[in-house]
Amino acid sequence: MFAAFRKKLPSRNTALFWGSVFGVIGFYKYNNNESKKRLEYYCKQAETIANEPIGALDTPRKVRVYIATPMGELGTRKARLHWEKYILPVFVAGALDYELTLVNDTETVNDVEKTIRGGVHSRVAEEIKEQRRKALELEEGNEELRLWRQAIEERKKDNEAREIRNRIGRTPGEANVGSWKPEPYPGQMDLVAVGRETWVEVINGLSEGATGSLNCSVPPL
Repeated sequence: MFAAFRKKLPSRNTALFWGSVFGVIGFYKYNNNESKKRLEYYCKQAETIANEPIGALDTPRKVRVYIATPMGELGTRKARLHWEKYILPVFVAGALDYELTLVNDTETVNDVEKTIRGGVHSRVAEEIKEQRRKALELEEGNEELRLWRQAIEERKKDNEAREIRNRIGRTPGEANVGSWKPEPYPGQMDLVAVGRETWVEVINGLSEGATGSLNCSVPPL
């Protein structure tokens, strides 16, 4: 009887195979359920905070979201999917205003497309430096700094308009329309980095922006 029962038992390799398969499936289901629970929890927390009244003298916060190309990728598709699936629902539940900045700088070397790192770093550093420059301009006796910065910005706009006009054959008036940029947000602007590479570049950009030189480079004519 015992010998007949042993014949019905699966072999060692079969048991290991099916045990591994069911283990992986179970872990996948458990991870999905826990991720959904965590996301619902944070959405409820954000919704509760969003329903609180804002003070009369307070300015609504705005968030700038940076997404760079993940390591080993040539685009921001996977990072954008992560943002849309796990982060954006919390922003929507909290009625949080944001600006999404995708940084996907590439170059072609020997017919091979490669990703250029440092785009988020330079953007964050320049943003912090610009805030420091404006703070210095508000101090008494620094009117010359403001005029110098305005002259540099005007030259940059002229160069951008000339580049667009030369590339697509627009008139000067039409080129100025193509080079329009939104005005900086006057209130509190926070930063959110999606991905490890983006996080490292944001930290480096904050460090350089807080300690680097405030000299503006004069663009060529």
